[in-house]
Amino acid sequence: MTEVKLKGHAECLGLDFPLKEGRYLVGRTDEADLRLDKPQVSRRHAEITVEEGKVQVCDLGSHNGTSVNGAKVTGTITLNPGDKVEFANLGFRVDDGTATAEFSRPVTMLGRPFEPSVEISWDEVSNRRERDRDLQSLLFRVLAEAGNLLTIPRAPREMYGPILDMVETALLKPERIFVLQWEHEGDEPVETASRVLGRGADALVLSSTMVDQVLREKKSFLTSDPLNHPDLGGMRSMVSQGIRSAIAVPMFDNEDVIGILYADDSRPGRVFTRDQLAAFTLLANIIAVALTHARYHELEQEKHRQDAELATAVDILEHMLPAELPEVAGYEVLARLESCYEVGGDLYEATTLEDGRYAFLVGDVTGKGVGAALLVSRVLSLTHFMLREGWEPSALVARLNDEIFRCTDHVRFTTLFLGFLVPESGHIVYVNAGHNPPMVVRSDGATEECAPTGLPVGMLEGMEYGTGETTLGPGDMIAMFSDGITETQNEADEDFGEDRLAGFLARERTADLALLFDDLRGELGAFRGNAPIGDDITLVAIRRCKGDGA
Repeated sequence: MTEVKLKGHAECLGLDFPLKEGRYLVGRTDEADLRLDKPQVSRRHAEITVEEGKVQVCDLGSHNGTSVNGAKVTGTITLNPGDKVEFANLGFRVDDGTATAEFSRPVTMLGRPFEPSVEISWDEVSNRRERDRDLQSLLFRVLAEAGNLLTIPRAPREMYGPILDMVETALLKPERIFVLQWEHEGDEPVETASRVLGRGADALVLSSTMVDQVLREKKSFLTSDPLNHPDLGGMRSMVSQGIRSAIAVPMFDNEDVIGILYADDSRPGRVFTRDQLAAFTLLANIIAVALTHARYHELEQEKHRQDAELATAVDILEHMLPAELPEVAGYEVLARLESCYEVGGDLYEATTLEDGRYAFLVGDVTGKGVGAALLVSRVLSLTHFMLREGWEPSALVARLNDEIFRCTDHVRFTTLFLGFLVPESGHIVYVNAGHNPPMVVRSDGATEECAPTGLPVGMLEGMEYGTGETTLGPGDMIAMFSDGITETQNEADEDFGEDRLAGFLARERTADLALLFDDLRGELGAFRGNAPIGDDITLVAIRRCKGDGA
């Protein structure tokens, strides 16, 4: 392997790093040979070794890990040309000059009639998926790998490498793979990613009839042995390029066709099969859905960065979140929120019910900006209404879950802790919908957790939520917090964690409650050092006065 280098992708685009004989430290430290100054990268993240033409990578116990082609590195892994290496989420590809990906070349459309060897409609693929056991085994492997595209939010440009990797696996490394997309119906499709193995970077020449039928009729095409095809004229573009087998399928995102996934091969004996065509069609469907989600995700992120949107979000939250919680006789209460960015999705609220119980709420909405602020507003307004109507905790959270599920894009959800306190007895009935377990700190310093009783609100429709119970004796305190506290990291990429928080709360259990948040901020700052602030931090605490007997 000669003239090997790492080529940066997405956030690292343009960062190329030649690899010659020797050892290379990858990380955030100034001593690193490949320095990646990002908070998600550990100071000494990984080591790359080049010896006698062999390139190997070894993770050095990093916090966010190293992966090769999506698989986590444990031990030492040998790298091959075309492999994708990720340090945390920063991607590079091993390049020795024989493979190309994610660049543009001209696409020529020919007007001659096109007659495929095999064609399948989208409905036929969907129906035969249930019947064909051999195809099921192939689909299981491919779809299991493709699932990561749907579960990990990222920009579209970061997805093309994994997409090309999956197509290589599904079609047993064809010579050429192309991803063609169009922005609007009627436009010519444009190449957005490609990989060419063992052949020159020839211009892609396609039949305009084939392109039109794939894009507009959602038909998948397989063509084999074009030289002996009865419609040799329609196959002329393939014959001139020496192509022996080609496959083209619609990238259908369940609403629109956004492009074409195409592959071909000129090697003798390499012929794509009908089963591969069906599997390739379903794979293209998953890829299209993932790319559409990623595009929406990218647009949303961009909008969240806009100053006007952030200002609107701040205004919303300032009117929704109380500066102070209402008082309750025999108890001290505290609520504080500090945003990492200009606005986030943390929320809290408390109110005294008509029967004298004290209802309190803490939550965390996914995302930032106006979208998160509007969802905070929706959660709080629905909760206020149901509290006034006399809903009990379990039924309230179940109804809130269904309402939030119906009014969101099913990507946003909310972790939530809702408690009902009887002031006279200190008894609390609560629902914990996927929130960080609040800590009950006893007067003697012992700590207990209020474990989750259900999934986050808005994740799945029709969920039921159980309840938990605890009782605050004189001097006892319940502390509710956001994950921004426990996930605060120091320069060694260590989390502050639940144990440190429990220790802090136990030490400060008798201190002035009004100063508890400021003292915690100081504790977090000392632990973090020069590491960047990662997320919003919220703390809500209720402590029963010692003079209040049971």
